[in-house]
Amino acid sequence: MNATKAKPKLILGVTIGGSSRLLDGQAAYFRELGYGVFLISQDHFKEPIFCKKEGIRHLPVDIDNSINPIKDLKAFFQIIRHFRRVKPDIVNLGTAKMGLLGMMAARLLGVKRRIYTCHGLLFETEKGLKRRILMALEWFIERLAHRVIFVGPSLRDAAVRAGVGDAKKGIVIGEGSNNGVNVAAFNRNRIDPVKQESLRKELGLEGCIVIGFAGRVSLYKGCYELVEVFEQLYESYPNLRLIMMGHIKCDEAFEQRFRAHPGIVYVSFQDDVPLYMSLFDIFVLPSWREGFPNVPIQAAAMGLPVVVSDATGCVDSVGSDFNGTIYPVRDKEALCSALRKYIENPELRAKHGQNGLLWAANFKKETIWDGIKKVYEL
Repeated sequence: MNATKAKPKLILGVTIGGSSRLLDGQAAYFRELGYGVFLISQDHFKEPIFCKKEGIRHLPVDIDNSINPIKDLKAFFQIIRHFRRVKPDIVNLGTAKMGLLGMMAARLLGVKRRIYTCHGLLFETEKGLKRRILMALEWFIERLAHRVIFVGPSLRDAAVRAGVGDAKKGIVIGEGSNNGVNVAAFNRNRIDPVKQESLRKELGLEGCIVIGFAGRVSLYKGCYELVEVFEQLYESYPNLRLIMMGHIKCDEAFEQRFRAHPGIVYVSFQDDVPLYMSLFDIFVLPSWREGFPNVPIQAAAMGLPVVVSDATGCVDSVGSDFNGTIYPVRDKEALCSALRKYIENPELRAKHGQNGLLWAANFKKETIWDGIKKVYEL
């Protein structure tokens, strides 16, 4: 009689509480395949909730993104203790701090399958000494890893070009994305028309063309130039509106500026993103850097034309001249032109929006999860 084969133990890791949403559905997928799955992350109230939903165990660590040698050393030893107790066969760690400390611990303890998921290159928007330090840390993390999953082709290319990435270790799954997109959840036909119309009236959007942005309202997300461009467009199109949806991470003067504009509607972070996105006519993400942004794929699944910059990550999220437009990053004139094109051409909006349904189908969650499984088996 054959002995029952032991289940492989898999530890997934992120740093900050709430970042576990990057693994939504993925943890349960591997648990259902027979893996013993654990999440190692910050000791935060959101993490046990996530783990209960996914049917996995949480390994809490006193860790955060800030640089604090004493606290970081404490977190490192906590990670080692968790790894020693679980004895994982595979670790897949993402985000910078957990990537660094977790990869060091996994290497020290002899975990053979060490996967680092690179969600982005923080150094791309930095200069001077800070840039050099961040590059050195990224290089170090990737050298500790057995395999590196880059969440987009341009991210892998940028890492290799900067000298921090190893082309032989680097893998991109499918067209990109760290966890895929639940395309079905962003089906416009699933939106409650009564709720949609009620929200449209509440936000004063009747008879308006709506440009939508979803993400952190910050400098690096390109929000400053987006507002400046919108102010110009609004002078020509008084029925134009801009919805800025997300957490505010900008200076007070800029916040006062966009909140005071009669054509800009600020919406705090929402759980029901599809409902709010159903109010958009055009989606825009003018970010300076990304790993792979899922929001343009969600917008495409909603049948929206998408405008993004050609920054790392963003360029992978849109089919240029198929379901959207890619413009040079930080180029306000080009951003203005791209948006104006869709404002003035409803036929093009409809065509690119319809093409978006085909584009979004490339990024289904199951496609990405199956690709990750193959990496684990290498």
